[in-house]
Amino acid sequence: MSRSFMFRSLLQQGLSLLAIVGAVSLSPMSAAQQKVLRLTSPAAESTFDPAASDDVPSSDIIRLIFDPPLDYDYHARPVKLRPATLSALPEVSADGKTFLFSVKPGIFFTDDPAFGGKPRELVANDYVYSIKRLIDPKVASPNYYLVEDKIVGIKAARAEAEKSGKFDYDRVIPGLRTLDRYRFQILFESPQFEFIYDLTATPFSAVAREVVERYADERGRVRENPVGTNAFKLEKSEWKRSSRVVLSKNERYREEFLPLANGKASTLRVPQIDRIEISVVEEPLPRVLAFQAGEIDSMEVPLSMHDRVFEGAKLKAEFAARGVQHARALEPILAFGYFNMSDPVVGGTAIEKNALRRAILMGFDYRREIDAIYKGQAELAQQLVPPSQTGYSPTLRLRPPYDPALARALLDRFGYKDCDGDGYREAPGCQPLVFTRSSVPDSRGRDQDEIWKKSMDAIGIRVAFFKQKWPDLIEMSRTGKLQSWAWSWIAGGPSGLSYMSLLVSRNINSINDMQFRDAEYDRLFDLASVKPPGPERDQLFAAMSKIAAANTVLDFGYHTYSNRVSQPWVVNYVRHPFWRTPWKFVDIDLSKRK
Repeated sequence: MSRSFMFRSLLQQGLSLLAIVGAVSLSPMSAAQQKVLRLTSPAAESTFDPAASDDVPSSDIIRLIFDPPLDYDYHARPVKLRPATLSALPEVSADGKTFLFSVKPGIFFTDDPAFGGKPRELVANDYVYSIKRLIDPKVASPNYYLVEDKIVGIKAARAEAEKSGKFDYDRVIPGLRTLDRYRFQILFESPQFEFIYDLTATPFSAVAREVVERYADERGRVRENPVGTNAFKLEKSEWKRSSRVVLSKNERYREEFLPLANGKASTLRVPQIDRIEISVVEEPLPRVLAFQAGEIDSMEVPLSMHDRVFEGAKLKAEFAARGVQHARALEPILAFGYFNMSDPVVGGTAIEKNALRRAILMGFDYRREIDAIYKGQAELAQQLVPPSQTGYSPTLRLRPPYDPALARALLDRFGYKDCDGDGYREAPGCQPLVFTRSSVPDSRGRDQDEIWKKSMDAIGIRVAFFKQKWPDLIEMSRTGKLQSWAWSWIAGGPSGLSYMSLLVSRNINSINDMQFRDAEYDRLFDLASVKPPGPERDQLFAAMSKIAAANTVLDFGYHTYSNRVSQPWVVNYVRHPFWRTPWKFVDIDLSKRK
């Protein structure tokens, strides 16, 4: 019995969907008293440690518990930065090489035994310590690339730690200094004007050294005991790994008031809600059924379920009549498939290997995938930078065409022929050839596998599928153990530079899962990284995208539309391009909740 049919059958028996997936009953207050925001996630969290996180499900939760120094004005468009835990925006020198930060006094971590029963104030050194954790080789943060080759002295500190086997957190790094209790300074090797947007990202969140030293595992990571300063805290007794995450209001949260669209603040303290309950539901149909039943308050509509909720780009009448709210926008996202350039089957720079990769891309029906999997809610990407970001070129079109006949001719030309008459090609010299595509074992993954199978059969390529859950695929992908997979990159700000960083060779084993090495690409990236947005940098971005296309490293993929629906009783939700979890500003109107 499929999971979709099982859930439908149980619903027909009158059972609560969220009870099926393990949602908690409200306690200690009754449901009538508590304001609870009920959400779902299509994949489980892999960590609660900001330094270790590089996946969306984990980052979305971490962002509710921890504070980076900056975040965004909730309403301002174009987007506008604002201090999160700082007294003001950082002071940036005219040359873009010095940032001075002042932490706002009176912000406290949630209570924890690590603090010995005393209130623990957030101070400047917490941010310095947290950035040092990105550098520590033992932690092996996938986010090291954010500071590598940027901050003065960190390469020497990391090299010393690699040599000695231990990172010295008390060592003074010239470019990363605590000036006093509330002020710290970052000095850069070169101008870093856009680094300010990175400071809204999860990896720069403040963690307390006492917490790390008490709870860290053998890798120096705190996966299960998050202690932060943001509006919510983990209810660990109610957390069920890979099933449910429960957050409650942080009673120590600083004084902050609900922002209004006119740029002023209201008299309402945030957070407005008491709890957030997140149920991990991998299959899309149960998520939609739960929303229809009023058991989920807000969700991104799964792409495969688009036609159940929408007619074209608009809500179906049944949802509109109920007062369901809809927010739709093209995301700053690059959802792409890649080849592992170190893989013996599809990798390498040899011309026949490049021909194989290009034939695979020309043989795959991406339009069909948009229609069948994305339900029309995606646009074909033509370069590395999405349209929403600085550096995007509307005239740059680099993806190979869908042309199975040309793909077959290309394979013939470079010696990929059917040697044994079984209908599938062998590699040159009649060597075995199997293209292995990785995917998640859910209905969407199965549907994608079917399109891949049909497309590859049409050009004579034997395809196999490696099935594994999302957190495991992330780790395997990062360490170069997958031949081919697809994942998404979404920026935390308007800069296009982070998308270009995906193929930098020094980011192998962090975000360069393609294992791509190209000296010219690296050179162009280093040039672009010190230039402000503008025509000169745009030309460098275009040149880097052309290198990626010439080497057939990835397929460029898609830019997808986000379609979030919220129940009528969800108040104050405003979609933000770079802030996925603004839940501290959201309220629940209990008089409207069913």
